[in-house]
Amino acid sequence: MKRMQVGFGLLEVMLALAIGLMVLVAASQLFVSAHQTWQLQGAALRLQDDARLALLRMAQDIRMAGMFGCLRLKPGDFKDPLARQAFAQPLVIRASSLELVVAESSGYAGKPDWTLLTNCREEAVVYKDPPSQTSAVMAVRIRRHRYELRDSILYFNSQPLANHVREMQVTQVDVPEGGRVDLRLTLLEPTLQLEQRHEISVALRNLVSSP
Repeated sequence: MKRMQVGFGLLEVMLALAIGLMVLVAASQLFVSAHQTWQLQGAALRLQDDARLALLRMAQDIRMAGMFGCLRLKPGDFKDPLARQAFAQPLVIRASSLELVVAESSGYAGKPDWTLLTNCREEAVVYKDPPSQTSAVMAVRIRRHRYELRDSILYFNSQPLANHVREMQVTQVDVPEGGRVDLRLTLLEPTLQLEQRHEISVALRNLVSSP
């Protein structure tokens, strides 16, 4: 009488190992693909957030450029000689920079570059350091803002605003409605070689000179 043999033969073991190895390779490839997709999506979102923040910040300043109160300023209204030149050209576009002279919103802190005191009837005076006593009923805080691209970093007043910026293009366009400024940022994530282009057009609300 023969005994019954139990267990697995060598062929069965080799077949099971081969199938397990194929499943493991497929699972690892799926994991790597999912990880790469996650990295790309995360990098794309970061680039989009940086570009949106920078463009919206620049657009806000462009809309406020040249807004200097309710009266047209005359040469005699400037107590600071540097202010007259800056106010005459509140929007300056260069190859890798954008300079603006803007009226501050309520969100800014610190000392302004100039202060415009006006009663919106016949008096408007621009001071570097305004007097404590004045008959003006409104004080407009005004600052010079500068955006500059250096070494793939977009700076706002010497503070980093956006990273991985490959190119910044600023173009002032004259149109019958009064003019606009076209902004374009090209961002490049160097590790993943992910490139994005973001654009926005901003209407000029105030009269500014053309470059």
